Amino acid sequence: MSIPPFHELYPRSPAFLELQPLRIPVGWKIGWNDLNVGMAADLGGIGGSTVFHARHEGRRFGIDIGFRPEFDPDGAFHLEVRYQPWPRAERGRRRQDAPLAFGPDAETVHEFETRSYPALVAELEHWIARCTVWQREGH
Repeated sequence: MSIPPFHELYPRSPAFLELQPLRIPVGWKIGWNDLNVGMAADLGGIGGSTVFHARHEGRRFGIDIGFRPEFDPDGAFHLEVRYQPWPRAERGRRRQDAPLAFGPDAETVHEFETRSYPALVAELEHWIARCTVWQREGH
């Protein structure tokens, strides 16, 4: 039995209709995605401290996008890329069993602010691609 595509099952679903198409390689976990193609029309209607959050546990990166100030037509999108170094064993080898949790030793490796939604999407896809292959530290 074949299951019809989501857009055929729920043609009026807001979860699908305005969702921003993104190119996201394997390894990323999307924790929150409120990016939609209609955002550019009314920046004053954007609220929520986070509109997008993704993390790549194998590469130890997190990408967060917020809109500040919330619901302000003069606000801007803020994109932040963070790296959490691997915890180390006594002999200096990285511990593979450690879950990804951004702590006080996390590094902000990139920040970007814009009012342009197309520029935001381009920047997001660039950093997703870069962080997918970027290895910040050795074994």
